[in-house]
Amino acid sequence: MSSALLPPVRTLPPPGTHQRIGLFGGSFNPAHSGHLHVAETALKRLELDWIYWLPARGNPLKQAPAKFYDRVHQVRELIGHHPKMFVSDFEHWAGLRYTVDVLSHFTRHCPHARFVWLMGADSLQNFDDWKNWHQVAETLPICVVSRPNAGPRALRSTFAHRYATTRLRERDAARLPDMPAPSWVYLKAPFDWTSSTQLRSGAQKR
Repeated sequence: MSSALLPPVRTLPPPGTHQRIGLFGGSFNPAHSGHLHVAETALKRLELDWIYWLPARGNPLKQAPAKFYDRVHQVRELIGHHPKMFVSDFEHWAGLRYTVDVLSHFTRHCPHARFVWLMGADSLQNFDDWKNWHQVAETLPICVVSRPNAGPRALRSTFAHRYATTRLRERDAARLPDMPAPSWVYLKAPFDWTSSTQLRSGAQKR
């Protein structure tokens, strides 16, 4: 797809917004249909106004990803002209590396927005390895979407145990953007079995 036909990169939401906005961070190395499945599930079930995809500059817990703007371009191709999704180059633009710092900037820039952090269940398994993970959990509500082979371990994770009393029932998911952190919900959804690891492995074998 020609880059001229792709949706524009939007770095930050409007500062005065009061909308319900999902922030979906990750390496997206590469972006694939499983990521889109997580985003679309959260968009619908949480009744969000927008989702901002936030490709990471780097991930200290994973191998070095592809070049930043190559991954931005992949996300743009994946979401196409979805009317409620944007890709943000904020981490690169601001020179940041850690989620806790990214969230601090977003919440200061948009103090009235109702942000939710989005992640697949596979990311929740090692969430406690993230820098200042408890601060992330206590900055924004978190929506976790089921992923293949990840659910049981995710729900036994350090995060899940520590914040067990703040978990919303799945049927109350639409309330999450209005809840104070720490609060979270686990959404079950039909699986998309695509994974970045498999895609990278397949590319290396060709």
